[in-house]
Amino acid sequence: MSTKGFSERFALVGLAGIVTLTLAAASADAAGVRGRAGGAPRGNYTHHTEGQRTANGHTRHDDWTNANGKTATREDVTQRTADGYTRDSTFTGPNGKTTTRDATVSRDKDAGTVSRDVVTTGPNGKTRTVNDDVQRTADGYTRETVRTNPNGSTTTRDVDATYDPATKTFTKDVSVEHERATPPATP
Repeated sequence: MSTKGFSERFALVGLAGIVTLTLAAASADAAGVRGRAGGAPRGNYTHHTEGQRTANGHTRHDDWTNANGKTATREDVTQRTADGYTRDSTFTGPNGKTTTRDATVSRDKDAGTVSRDVVTTGPNGKTRTVNDDVQRTADGYTRETVRTNPNGSTTTRDVDATYDPATKTFTKDVSVEHERATPPATP
C-alpha cells in the first residue's frame, strides 16, 4: 500500500469518525438537554422510538415516559442536501417547554472538508452555536470547533492530527481557549 494512499484513507476514516462522533454528540446533547430541562425520567422509565425514511432523508420520533406517567418527546427531521444534510430537532419536556436544535453539515470530498453549523435555542429563547470545520491534510487532519454560549462567552478547540506511516505513529495535538463574555457596560 502506498504512503499517499494510506494517508488519504486515514484522513477519510478520520473524517468519517468525526461525522459519527458528531452524530453521537448530537444525541448526547439531546440527552443532556433533557437532564438540564428536568425532562429526563429518573428511575424507571420507558423509551419508544419510531423512524421512517422519506424521499430525501428520514424522520424520527422519541417518547420517554417515567413511572409517574410524565412524557418527554423529541422530533428529528433529516434532509439530504447537495453536499451533506440538515437536521432539525425539537425536544419537548414533560413541563411543555421546548428546545430546538438546527444542524447543517456539508462535505467537500475533493477538498477533504466537513463543516457543521449548529444552533440550539432553549425554552427561554437563548441560543448556543457551534461551528465545526475539519480539513484533511497530506498526513492527517486539522479541526477547529468554536462554541458560542448564550452569554457570549466562547470556547475554541483546535486539533492537529497526523499519521507517520514509516513509524506507524499517530499524533494529535489539541489546544483549547476559553474567552469570557464581555460584561455589559454600566451606565
